[in-house]
Amino acid sequence: MILFALLGALSSAAQTPAGTRWAELTAKREKLSSYHQEFEISRSYAVPGGQRAAQRQLTLDAAGARWRERTVSGSENLVRLYDGQALFSFEEGTPEYLRGKLPAPGEPPLPTAYRFGEPEWTKAVELPRQPCGVVARTCLTLDVPLKGREMAGGAANAPRMLPGTMRLLADAETGLLVSYQASQEVQAPTGGYRQETRLTLKRMTFGKPALASLFTLPANFREVAEFTPWNAAKIQQQFAGKPAPAFVAKGLDGKAISLASYKGKIVLLDFWATWCPPCRADAPALEKLHQQHQDLAIIGISVSEERATVEKFLREYPRGYPVALTTENELSRPYQAGPLPLYLVIDREGKLAAAVEGDQGMAQLRRLLKQAGLETE
Repeated sequence: MILFALLGALSSAAQTPAGTRWAELTAKREKLSSYHQEFEISRSYAVPGGQRAAQRQLTLDAAGARWRERTVSGSENLVRLYDGQALFSFEEGTPEYLRGKLPAPGEPPLPTAYRFGEPEWTKAVELPRQPCGVVARTCLTLDVPLKGREMAGGAANAPRMLPGTMRLLADAETGLLVSYQASQEVQAPTGGYRQETRLTLKRMTFGKPALASLFTLPANFREVAEFTPWNAAKIQQQFAGKPAPAFVAKGLDGKAISLASYKGKIVLLDFWATWCPPCRADAPALEKLHQQHQDLAIIGISVSEERATVEKFLREYPRGYPVALTTENELSRPYQAGPLPLYLVIDREGKLAAAVEGDQGMAQLRRLLKQAGLETE
């Protein structure tokens, strides 16, 4: 099984000299006994209400067909591992793992850094070579068109990625990726936006023997259908008295919501859903708290529901504070909350003061807000 076989096969059919370059780079990478790369990945979205962005760090180790990547974003620490036969993913510090789906029989999956959507290698244009920058080497530069594609598995009314462009730099000698920048428009039922993705190499080494344990799933791990959700007890255990994970999202109104912008205020994150009876019961009391306390910022986080459902509900039960949808935002794992309603209280310094499941009553929530420094009735 050959790493990056799919892209190599596509490239082999290229009719232009530039279109064959990726196949040549792939062959050079495959000759390396092993390599280690550290990247920074940023993704920004230009939406009518402004700009939102997400950033993460990615570490990749590969040897032959095997690879292991570690992605860190906020408090999220996710590992994806391909041992040459099967694909796994797990969160560091937990014994649970998910088994991933392979692209096709005999076709190895690609690490995140080397997945580019659907590039049209046959239409690639080669630019003059240039210094790689982060490493003292010469880089080959390609401009590659990107095909349009359906997102979310082609489901009805799913967003569609329109054709776009990508500029890619790779070490001409080893074939290792140094950077790429991709730009594509997205069409969605709720409105379009532009997505910009940038990957930048920070450090790399190659040719050194790789530890076999890097590509082996620990023996004490257990397979699960989905990761255990972050409930109040787990969040409290991990973050009590520590800075709350970064939170940046786009609200229903298109405006950016950033947890950092509320520093100096008490913040209450309200995880809810329209079908949840305790959520509906608590809503009037939360709205009253919002109206009574200027030094309290409430952010509603609608969990796993589509925009139309939430907007219809809020027309009947309006809220004066911002609401974000998990279906339209990439939230770190601790904010992919479990039992609802769930409330997180964050103090004026941005540290987690408390996490509580809302079906325990508003009286307890008021006590927790007071302990965090809010003068409640």
